[in-house]
Amino acid sequence: MTRNVLVAMSGGVDSGTSAALLLNADWNVRGLFMRHAYQATLSWEETRDVLTKVPASNEFDLYRVDQNGELARLSWTAENFPFCLPRDFASALDVANFLNVPLVLLDLSIPFNAIVENFIEEYYAARTPNPCALCNRLIKFGLLWRVAQELGATSLATGHYVRKESVGNWSRQFAPGVVDSNEEFSNPPEWLLRDPSENFFTRSPSPKDQSYFLYGAPRSVLPYIQFPVGEMEKPKVRELAKRIGLPVATKKDSQEICFVPDDERLAFIKRVRDANPERWSALPSDSSGEFLSLDGKKIGEHHGYEKYTIGQRKGLGMGFGERIFVQRVDPVTHAVTLGPYEALGRSVIRATHANWHADVPMNQEFRCQIKIRYRNESCTATVVANELGEIVVRTDSPRFAVAPGQALVCYWRDRLLGGGKIEIDD
Repeated sequence: MTRNVLVAMSGGVDSGTSAALLLNADWNVRGLFMRHAYQATLSWEETRDVLTKVPASNEFDLYRVDQNGELARLSWTAENFPFCLPRDFASALDVANFLNVPLVLLDLSIPFNAIVENFIEEYYAARTPNPCALCNRLIKFGLLWRVAQELGATSLATGHYVRKESVGNWSRQFAPGVVDSNEEFSNPPEWLLRDPSENFFTRSPSPKDQSYFLYGAPRSVLPYIQFPVGEMEKPKVRELAKRIGLPVATKKDSQEICFVPDDERLAFIKRVRDANPERWSALPSDSSGEFLSLDGKKIGEHHGYEKYTIGQRKGLGMGFGERIFVQRVDPVTHAVTLGPYEALGRSVIRATHANWHADVPMNQEFRCQIKIRYRNESCTATVVANELGEIVVRTDSPRFAVAPGQALVCYWRDRLLGGGKIEIDD
């Protein structure tokens, strides 16, 4: 069987090490860098300089996904390139040259707009967006897998920190007492598993487990996905990269959201709105409103409800003389309700747009663990799912700062069952 793998190479140490490991395992490796219009770029002069570094012995192809979703190969020269290169592409090219593997630059600017537009729409709908989970579902494990097949790959690999096991290879001993029942779920061909370093008894989250963001990956794609560094801890990955001599061994990790730093989200939204006012004409031109107490009394004013998310304490724009947290955000009245931390607790959580990696029972209770945020600790809960993609969770202990738009992710022991998008009913 042909062992052709396409490795999503971001220019970082995780994906670079993944490519090296696959080469060592005798896979035919081809790298792919995903470009979109919101990345930091090189100048034209720097772009030409980078392109001249492509050795004649190494293959570098340029592709674009057009507005119809079709893959098109583009011709290029260093003097006539269609856009300035993303800064991280230079690192990806260095890795490809070092490993002597062909590299594809895939321009995803058109389909990636859906991720950015959803990001903005969620904020103005008073939800907290989760662009990484959406991108994984639509782009990395959706569109990219189709592109990989068109390019002749039989497998797709990423540098995610997540483990994968086939049902026939159970060798792990699971910690007793993880869930309160012996519920057995029918086994899919492949399971994704969370980081084994997560402590099931203190329920402290692992610092590098990325399974939370992969709940939406299509189940049908899982048998064809590889996570070469998924069993490793980050220090070991860097140590291996240094030993191999990868040029990105000491490169710093990028921020979670690839198109905007955390502290620039609102400025980014304003720039995108100002650049295309017709596209965003339905959004409010004035999003200011009132701060309310839990009993509905006005206690202040704010300059934009989209600046606030449930559970937020800092950056409220004014002092209240006590520790106070955002409880609710109303996109219709623009009111932002504030209150004490204790009032944030919820024991019933509803989610929609469910995606399951296993055949969980429909319309009947089952027990599992859930997470409501990437950095949030897990807890045990009773779950009911239905055929409409709805999930209702009753947690054994209250969860705090449950924000609509975030992901509700379910685990059975350390296996990723699936999850959905949190909705709040007030």
